Amino acid sequence: MQPRFAELQEASPAPPVGKAPCAFTLIELLVVIAIIAILASLLLPVLSRTKEQGRGIQCLSNMKQLSAAWVTYAGDSGDMLVTNVILANTLSWAAGWMDWSNPNETDNTNIYNLESPRGLLWPYTQSLGIYKCPSDFSTVTVQGAVVPRVRSVSLNGRMNGSDWALSPTSEFNNPNKFSAMIRPGPANLMAFIDERADSIDDAYFGVDMLDSNAEAQVINMPANYHLGCSSISFGDGHAEVHRWMDPRTEPSMVSHVMIFNSGYVHAPNDVDVAWLQQHSTSPR
Repeated sequence: MQPRFAELQEASPAPPVGKAPCAFTLIELLVVIAIIAILASLLLPVLSRTKEQGRGIQCLSNMKQLSAAWVTYAGDSGDMLVTNVILANTLSWAAGWMDWSNPNETDNTNIYNLESPRGLLWPYTQSLGIYKCPSDFSTVTVQGAVVPRVRSVSLNGRMNGSDWALSPTSEFNNPNKFSAMIRPGPANLMAFIDERADSIDDAYFGVDMLDSNAEAQVINMPANYHLGCSSISFGDGHAEVHRWMDPRTEPSMVSHVMIFNSGYVHAPNDVDVAWLQQHSTSPR
């Protein structure tokens, strides 16, 4: 026979008198919150680095695709390298002029500078995404809307590039064919490089070849989006990540804008400038 409900209630032990139900104290909660905060502070930088490494892999893939297009263009053009014209132009591997100090510069967002007929590599790329590093978050305001800029990549000025006072073609090699890549050879001759958002203007990456050692200057700033590194491709088509060693190569963005607007950045005995010079060209 089932016991009645009243009998069950009488049989159940009552809680001890004066004891509160089990619960966390305020101090215990604060300790847990503090532990979580400490763990988050430790994990967030790791997650951030992991995310940046992922973007770096994508950037390197973009650089390889751009280099493959550059190599294919030469293969279809009797070994001739695509032209690399200084300043704003319409007959180069990529056209236009980007201006950090003027956010309303129309070339900042003009995709037609990359596409045919202005961008000579477009028939071989057919992808706007490979012209920009995924870690370049620079934006401009156009008619009240904040939009990303379209390009972060430049081509070594001494790769079939226009003449320039600080790296004159009368004194330095300027190969216009694959077969003309000598001293250094294709594997060590820089082609495409990610240029920093506050430095990029035309699609021509200038390296001062006349001033070295104590007189060295940084002309165009290489990007350092990938934990102090840039993605760079070379004449044989391969691409790699290069780490910059001297902080003067990558001054703070604000100070660089100030310096850049008044001239180039003097960086005596900067090992990064020396590296860029060695991989840009060589004396004739």
